[in-house]
Amino acid sequence: MATFEQAMQQALEAPKYSYLTGRFDAIGDRIMDILERIFDFILNLFNVEFRGFGDGVNTDVVSGIFIAIAVFIVIMTIALFLRVFFRYRRKKHIWSQEIFEDYRNNRLSFDEVMALAKKHDSEQNLKEAVRYRYIGMIMMFNAKDIVNVHDSMTGNQFEREAVKNMPSLQGGIRDTINMYYNLFFGHKSISYEIYEKHLEAYDTVIKEAGRYEK
Repeated sequence: MATFEQAMQQALEAPKYSYLTGRFDAIGDRIMDILERIFDFILNLFNVEFRGFGDGVNTDVVSGIFIAIAVFIVIMTIALFLRVFFRYRRKKHIWSQEIFEDYRNNRLSFDEVMALAKKHDSEQNLKEAVRYRYIGMIMMFNAKDIVNVHDSMTGNQFEREAVKNMPSLQGGIRDTINMYYNLFFGHKSISYEIYEKHLEAYDTVIKEAGRYEK
């Protein structure tokens, strides 16, 4: 007469219960194979010779080591991202102060500022052209009471209030602001063809702002 243990073993060997035995073993072997490949890749990066896992290796320990390494990498990645993010926000705050200092120190009329922007357009000096167009946009929005430009205003505040009061123009507004940041502080360059598309959006913003009434 079969014992209880023998009966259970026979039952588990039935095909319909294969997922309780062989499948888990296969999955475990597959995971260990992947871990070995990852481990081998890491060792190759550091030019370290490794002859593989022996039969006496505790797979739970090895898995735990890899999990700890993975957690460490994730934590370091998040920490690096947060560091870069907050450093960028701090720099962007400083950058936005510079354009508003230019605005406050400006003694030219709106038309004179636009004339300078067009002069730089013709010379394909896009950095200065965008700077003067950004100043002109600030002047127009302040004159039309779209945005109340105060002494401590930052670029983020200006963008937020401008988009809030003229939501249909948010694309053109943000395009000018982002182009200014990218050209002056992002060390990026653009083709004149792309800049011409920017001019179309900018001209629409200025035209609609000129018609604005509360």
